[in-house]
Amino acid sequence: MNSVQLLGNLARDPEIRFTKTGRAVAMFTVACTRSYVPTGSSEPRELTDFIPCVAWGNLAENCGNNLTKGSRVFVQGRISVRSYDGQDGQKRYRTEVVCDFVAQTMGSDHQQAAAPAQPANVSQPKPAAAGAGFDSMGSSTDEEIPF
Repeated sequence: MNSVQLLGNLARDPEIRFTKTGRAVAMFTVACTRSYVPTGSSEPRELTDFIPCVAWGNLAENCGNNLTKGSRVFVQGRISVRSYDGQDGQKRYRTEVVCDFVAQTMGSDHQQAAAPAQPANVSQPKPAAAGAGFDSMGSSTDEEIPF
């Protein structure tokens, strides 16, 4: 199984580009901080990992339109390792998270920043009721977390 979940802050604004066929791609970095206690010490320390992420299509466009540096985000996706030839002719490798879902979070409130990727053969959901929109995740606190 290749599954990743990240909770962190954007290290910079998403970089949006378009392929030759017009498909959007967003590249961004999520900074995830973790605590640990070094051997021989009782003082906890923090270490931040900067994890490169990429989103495609509508998900990429939504990330570009709604996320900025410092945004707290929840990301679901998979690890991908790709290779390319650098300008110097050397083969280079890049490890990144290919996003299936990205949501902006603010404390206990959740705001969907980008819709989950859906396979082409899945029927689209019906439009939301009037008043429901990008910022609306429902008002009930008894519901399960939407991801």
